[in-house]
Amino acid sequence: MNSSNPSNPSNPSNPSNSSNSSNRLLLLALIILFAGIILYGPSITKLAEAVIHREGSSHGVFVPFLSAFFIWIKRDVLRKTEMRNDLIGIPVMLAGLIFPIFDIGPYSLQILGFIIFISGTVILLLGRGIFKEIAFPLVFLITFIPIPDNIYSWLAENIRIVSFGGSRWIISLMGIPFMHEGNLIYFHNATLVVGESCSGIRYLVSYFVFSMAYAYLYRERMWSRVAVVCSSIIISLFASVCRLASIFILVHFISPWWGEHKPHVFISWCVFFGVLIMSISLDQYFQNRMAIKQGG
Repeated sequence: MNSSNPSNPSNPSNPSNSSNSSNRLLLLALIILFAGIILYGPSITKLAEAVIHREGSSHGVFVPFLSAFFIWIKRDVLRKTEMRNDLIGIPVMLAGLIFPIFDIGPYSLQILGFIIFISGTVILLLGRGIFKEIAFPLVFLITFIPIPDNIYSWLAENIRIVSFGGSRWIISLMGIPFMHEGNLIYFHNATLVVGESCSGIRYLVSYFVFSMAYAYLYRERMWSRVAVVCSSIIISLFASVCRLASIFILVHFISPWWGEHKPHVFISWCVFFGVLIMSISLDQYFQNRMAIKQGG
């Protein structure tokens, strides 16, 4: 029988298949919505508050949209993948339900449980074939969860040591006179405090999340993706050093005003996007060079 026959049950264009797929997707959405409101609601509320109000977590606003975009670009493959029930999803769903039912751990752990629950629901209703195609977008949702406070503070302190030391080295090479004591740095016209918010921890988190998205879109081999994500650590430290050095130079040569909040934020965004664009440009350049050599 010709596979293009509309009566063929395995034909994706078969109206009955299309209706069945719509019903599965609707059921999936209803289960996730119900669980999100009834079981995981308090944790989701705390997560939203953390993303909106906590420093270093604002990148979380973009994570769900990026995950949705990753699924959208897979739409053609997903249409061709058969949906089927897979009972393996049941124990995965139950594993995710343990956290809210028994009130285990902080909200961040319960959000992780919600992602596990969603993954199990997808496997149960749509099958492992569909799950395989959208596994990364689901895993990527983990970056939505803010770093625990104790780990965040530890990272911030260590990054501050590196970025503050690197920026002092740069201005020393330029012959700029200064003195420093702890997290204070003294210039002839101003005294600046390099606090936790100035450490560069936000750069680290943002570059790390962006590198995961970039690696998924532009790399095919696992080792290459891992290399891109690992390089985000070096890039974030470089950007942090450049940002502090830029502020110190502007304060010394122009005005202490450049060390205040508004110009500080402006410089931070300029450095962030400048280093980001430079990193992408260099990566694309070397990738093109390698492609030309391999093709030649």
